[in-house]
Amino acid sequence: MSYPTRSTRSLLSIDDLSNSQVIHLIERAQQFKKNEIQAIRPAKPLIVGMVFFEASTRTRFSFEVAAHRLLLHPVVFVVDKATSVDKGESLHETLNTLLAMRPDLLVVRHAGNIRLEEIMRKSSIPVVNAGSGVEEHPTQSLLDAMTVQERLGQIEGQRILYVGDVEHSRVAKSGAKLFQKLGAQVAVCSPKDLAVRDSNVQQFNTLSEALKWCTVCIGLRIQKERHSQATNLSQGQYIENFRLDNKNLAALSSSAIIMHPGPFVPDVDLSDEVLSDSRCAIHEQVTNGVYMRMAIMGDLLGLSYT
Repeated sequence: MSYPTRSTRSLLSIDDLSNSQVIHLIERAQQFKKNEIQAIRPAKPLIVGMVFFEASTRTRFSFEVAAHRLLLHPVVFVVDKATSVDKGESLHETLNTLLAMRPDLLVVRHAGNIRLEEIMRKSSIPVVNAGSGVEEHPTQSLLDAMTVQERLGQIEGQRILYVGDVEHSRVAKSGAKLFQKLGAQVAVCSPKDLAVRDSNVQQFNTLSEALKWCTVCIGLRIQKERHSQATNLSQGQYIENFRLDNKNLAALSSSAIIMHPGPFVPDVDLSDEVLSDSRCAIHEQVTNGVYMRMAIMGDLLGLSYT
């Protein structure tokens, strides 16, 4: 696989990938999932630095599992009382320090720090964006595309709907770019205070109307930690109008699928009953996350397979 010509072969944005590269990654991830290929142990140990300046369960653990399955050596850095960040070291100097130790690849998750973005973009070591503020989450959008491909047979022509806190969702922003790149239509349905205005994305005012339109419904968590000011929306209003539950999902086609990047707050943005719905692919997304991240890291490191 040939990544775009850059200072380094990194994956920081969906914009870094061509359509053919996206299709290749989905196919490679599916090969891993079907156990059709296995990584050949590298001639020398390859170190993957996992740098998490933000909390994570699915993304962090899936990257670690993926690294082990590729016979790589993951080293995890999480900001806590045991690091120099607690002593006052800046995040950008911490990242520079970790890069100076010359791991073979770095996976970085952060809250949207511009200086961290600049360092990642200029790095001579491959870097994978594991979530950056409210802007990008390319590996999540890739595993979501893989899930749609598996469930519905194709991505082109699908109608993708994001429901909830679209304004603060890096998942929705990366996903909209990727799905449109692959020939799908994208729409959003969210409270006015949490909407984003994008001329390339259709806007729905009511969830029932939006659900009748879509073939893929992707719920989003209300990301209160990213809100710069209080919204006028009450939790009760949100639950009544935007929560994914049996009542609100009644308008969704039986052939459609329900997704959510996680984490979800039970009984706020999604009810537990949805997890047993035959249309639900949420745990499949989690499974596919491991295989997609194997495909991404394997290609960036130029691994061989048997």
